[in-house]
Amino acid sequence: MNDRLSRIQQKENDFLVGRDREMERYLRFLTGEPLSDKNIWNIFGTGGVGKSTLLDMMRRMSIQQDSAFLYLDSRDFRHSPVEVCNRLLQQCSPELSVQCIGESSLTEASLRAIKEISCNTRVTIAFDTYEEMDDLDPWLREQLIQWLPDQVLVILAGRNPLKGPWRLSPAWRERVERISLGSFDRQQSYAYLRKCGISSQDKLKKIWSLTNGHPLALSLLASTISTNSDDWESLGGEYWFDHLVEIWLREVPDPEIRKWVETASVLRNFDQESLSIVNGESISSETFTQLCRLSFVRKAARGWMLHDLMRDAASRMIKERSPSRYRTLLERSAAYYKMRILQAPRDGSASWEIGELFWYIGNATIRWILSPSAKGQYYWESLTEANVTEGESYIQRRFAEARPLKRTEIDPVSNRTIEHEMDVHFEVSKLHSLHLRSFLRIEHEIVRSLRTSEGEIVGLAAIYPIHSGTIPFLLDDPLASPYFSDRSSSELQQFLVPFHRPAGWFIRIIDIADSEDPSLTMEAISLLFSFMISGGLLITSPPPHPLFIQPHLDMGFQEVAGVKHCFYDGTTLTSTYVLDTRGNKLDQLLEGLLQKSGMNGTPPEVPETPTNPSVTPQPQEPDLPDVLSKREKEITRQVLQGQSNAEIAATLYISEVTVKKHLHSVYEKLQVGNRNQLLRYLLSK
Repeated sequence: MNDRLSRIQQKENDFLVGRDREMERYLRFLTGEPLSDKNIWNIFGTGGVGKSTLLDMMRRMSIQQDSAFLYLDSRDFRHSPVEVCNRLLQQCSPELSVQCIGESSLTEASLRAIKEISCNTRVTIAFDTYEEMDDLDPWLREQLIQWLPDQVLVILAGRNPLKGPWRLSPAWRERVERISLGSFDRQQSYAYLRKCGISSQDKLKKIWSLTNGHPLALSLLASTISTNSDDWESLGGEYWFDHLVEIWLREVPDPEIRKWVETASVLRNFDQESLSIVNGESISSETFTQLCRLSFVRKAARGWMLHDLMRDAASRMIKERSPSRYRTLLERSAAYYKMRILQAPRDGSASWEIGELFWYIGNATIRWILSPSAKGQYYWESLTEANVTEGESYIQRRFAEARPLKRTEIDPVSNRTIEHEMDVHFEVSKLHSLHLRSFLRIEHEIVRSLRTSEGEIVGLAAIYPIHSGTIPFLLDDPLASPYFSDRSSSELQQFLVPFHRPAGWFIRIIDIADSEDPSLTMEAISLLFSFMISGGLLITSPPPHPLFIQPHLDMGFQEVAGVKHCFYDGTTLTSTYVLDTRGNKLDQLLEGLLQKSGMNGTPPEVPETPTNPSVTPQPQEPDLPDVLSKREKEITRQVLQGQSNAEIAATLYISEVTVKKHLHSVYEKLQVGNRNQLLRYLLSK
């Protein structure tokens, strides 16, 4: 079937890697596998992750299988039902003259044409950059897609997963298959780079560590580096970042926006407040909107964030070109999160904020642990009598699969590589004498399991709350008793509090299945963070190995003098460590950690947004004609406020081309010729 493709198209096929599962699924559809109920595929992922590339591959596969592939990119046509139908009909029957078909029957004609084709071959209708088609979404869903034959596959590709009625309606929800595209793994990245002629193992490792498998980054770097070693050296190895940032920043010609991109690159997550505080001046809503519309910016669970690669590259560029400004931004970022932590209630809810603080003040190991930019694939839950056998199976599996630890950490700030090794004894010694059922008899929330989204246990934690009901057990526990037995009567008396107001927590164990995985390690340390900011006393006695002890010291734990035991191997003296965050001691702890890292913990004042006395109040808006659609009314209101097409596009999160198309429709409906006539018409009303 390759004779149906040009040599260039065949070569494009050769370079596609990392999407085997999606291509196999699509090939099964093309070769006759029923679609069942899920005939709408929602392909989504951040900019540069390869959505359009995958659609191109599907189009070529359709050509090879002599199937129909109807493609519409939201950026290429005016957003109206008529235009959609015209595009579909032209692809169904290129010789068809759509001008002779009345507008009212265009939808029926399109559906009829697609149905006729689907009787003889497989049909795919793909909408690219669907995030810019919100104005057409209701019509597409209700008037077109739901009336298509069941054997027609609809692909909606965009930056974000479908929302609204697509998710709220059970009928639509069962029709949609969500396909999330992410970065390539190590082997997929290596395969792509080898296809590009890069075979040196050292180069492969270096490129992988720099790009994290981001498809666009791999492509850009591969286009910059040839197999000639001189080319690699001429780029200064790591200094290809400068080249990459310049490519990204071609999208940002405005120096004002570039300044805010630089500030956002120091913050891992940002919003208007954090950007203003860290930069030392307020960012206007209009500028913030323009920033958020850049292709390398995406909405996150906590505000917005730059792509990991762009953030690392841009922040490194600031550090090299303007070290004093970089240092100021770091200090203000740390001070900002300290302020957020102290303002939050003492219920552990600010664990994310303390993690962000340690990103700025921690060492390379802490930054490596916190390097994953997003959580959510794991969750902690209490272990109960109903599922305790799963926890016991996890312990057995850990002993059976135990192996020496060889962890490679790449500091995301300095890009320095650090190697750690630990023998198998220390890796599992903390699991000895861990009787889960005994903990459950004491209190049902002592033991927690870390699970994947599929429910598999990949971690276990046992943490005693310290109160009058648990003191007898703590005095008897082989890890806890050295500390509590050494307390005076008056000190023990402070721990005899009601169960609902614990004086603190004894961390018996926090274990994960793979200490070489930063995502799992981040879940473990995040659990610890939640207790750090709960306003109590934290006590722990980790195995006597630097890989366990040093992170505790970096977080402010202090060694307890004179309290030793040999629990882990019977011979090695092991210390106990305490962190006190009661009362105002949390403030003192954070201030001490900031000073230890050489930072000033006082956040700057945010200047108020200056007002312009020459600006006169806006007149009351007139009622807009009902003939205009909801989106057309939104754009018309922005016109009344004096915004340009570019400013309207930024405000409404749509392209400037889309604004122009909507305005053209407004002009036609209101029978005006241009923007000035539109303003006169509306103001006269």
